[in-house]
Amino acid sequence: MKKIILASALGMSLAVTGMASANDVVPNLDKGTKSLDINGSYDNNTALDYQFNLGVGVGYFFIDNLEVAAVGGWQSNSLSDTYELGATAEYNFSTGTPWVPFVTVGVLWAGTELDDDVYNDTGDIDSDAWLGRFGGGIKYFFRNDIALALNLKYDIASDDIYSDDDGNLDDYNWTVGLGLRFYFD
Repeated sequence: MKKIILASALGMSLAVTGMASANDVVPNLDKGTKSLDINGSYDNNTALDYQFNLGVGVGYFFIDNLEVAAVGGWQSNSLSDTYELGATAEYNFSTGTPWVPFVTVGVLWAGTELDDDVYNDTGDIDSDAWLGRFGGGIKYFFRNDIALALNLKYDIASDDIYSDDDGNLDDYNWTVGLGLRFYFD
């Protein structure tokens, strides 16, 4: 029991120390900065057995606080896999603290492959569509060049490509993700 209490106290001390040093952080969101974004989510409490999302992006700040990025992603559940590729623009609202809210818009192409065991269709991409992406979230900068980001994305598609809980396809999708952002000069 003493080991658990000691380990918990040490962990909280390290967390408080990290947060205290983060007060000196100045987020690196200036013109010319490059970025790498890795984000995802997992939900095992859905009617489709599970929902897994993984996204990556590589961006560049053309002006302070405004990033344009090439993005890719993969969404999977027990009925389908959806692949995404496109571009987004993200505006960051500097607050003078390590906390930085942001909004995102983008245009992507997505293709969905339905589970061939369920739908008996052996085609590579069963449905594809253009997406409009809208989102936002907040980042917490641990250092000037590393941030933890929580985001919410809403995708609206030109065709029905997203599996819903009833096994049907919809033309919209909500995702919540957690990710790491890295910034380079």
